Amino acid sequence: MNNKRFLLPYGDPLREFLSQPGITKADIKSILRRRGVFFSDDEKVNTVPILIKTGISPFELEELIDKVKGKEDNPKIHTQSIPWAGGDKPLLDAIPAELNIQDLIDQPFSNYKVLGAPNFKAVGGNQDHVEMEFKVERYDLTKSWDKNTSQFSGKVTLRKGDDNLDVSMSLNHTSQETKLVADKVSRKIVQNMKSEGFVSSEADVRRIRFNDFSNSNRVAFLQDLSQKQLKEALYFKDTKDIGFRPDKKTELPSDISWMEDKIKNLILQGNDIHTTFFVKDRSYHKFLEVYRVEAEYSFSQEECSGDCRIVFEFSEFISREKNDAELLIRVANISFSDKISSVSTNKVKESLLSQLEAAKLKLHEQYREPSL
Repeated sequence: MNNKRFLLPYGDPLREFLSQPGITKADIKSILRRRGVFFSDDEKVNTVPILIKTGISPFELEELIDKVKGKEDNPKIHTQSIPWAGGDKPLLDAIPAELNIQDLIDQPFSNYKVLGAPNFKAVGGNQDHVEMEFKVERYDLTKSWDKNTSQFSGKVTLRKGDDNLDVSMSLNHTSQETKLVADKVSRKIVQNMKSEGFVSSEADVRRIRFNDFSNSNRVAFLQDLSQKQLKEALYFKDTKDIGFRPDKKTELPSDISWMEDKIKNLILQGNDIHTTFFVKDRSYHKFLEVYRVEAEYSFSQEECSGDCRIVFEFSEFISREKNDAELLIRVANISFSDKISSVSTNKVKESLLSQLEAAKLKLHEQYREPSL
């Protein structure tokens, strides 16, 4: 294990480690399957006790550590919106003056906490654009015992449209814990806006979900979102990766019927993937469930420039078979041709993701099913 000393966790420390959101039921299931242990119900409440009783090997611990680390330390963003009913009143008026975030996340036996007392503030003095930045500290068994706490940042951003019709909410997270906190904060804000009359009590939060689209419109949505970024700040260069599978609810055309029994999930990787016949020929789109696109961009900001890859993905559609999986956008990698050393790479990534916000909501409205 890279010549590092590890004391294998057991008992309660192992339970805390396995119970953290960054370790999924599929991760536990994979380990148990290699041991020849199978469950009809693979929920963690059933599988974790087996590992607690039997212990965990150094190899298994390192595998889980790598999985947790791979999901963290990289900004990811979800976007939601809700109709605004407050007219020209400033958005800041709809935010509770004293939002006690500690009360929102009060969870017995949790292995993390929010540091300090973060609250919302106007961005650049604009009271229709507010945000809360926060940090989560987690007791972390993936580190050596003398350095077993980790900190992760998150942010909740709300912006009211110039037409006073909608409020967009961006939930930026770097770990499962920051995602949970951001979700709780956004729900509290929506609850407060409804109780104060800034939002109709009947209004629903609109999320960008996999089943918001027909198969054809989902392809068009992902194509436009990924390819029509043609500004200097974020300029589309190429599609590098597309993930899809045949729709089991449709009868495939004869020329792609070979996929029906053989392909459960197909990922195309390479150059100019958007010119392949699967994507270029629109007649195939209604038969394919496209859930992932990875694109390459160049970018230029005041303090840096370079190239990056951005992933647009309904990630839980494949991993958890969720038809209502929410769109997740993240920067897969980034390389700089010019950068001021004091500029945080994560801040650059957040800035790149923010370039997609307006287009994401506009295209969702354009391509989602009318009944949704």
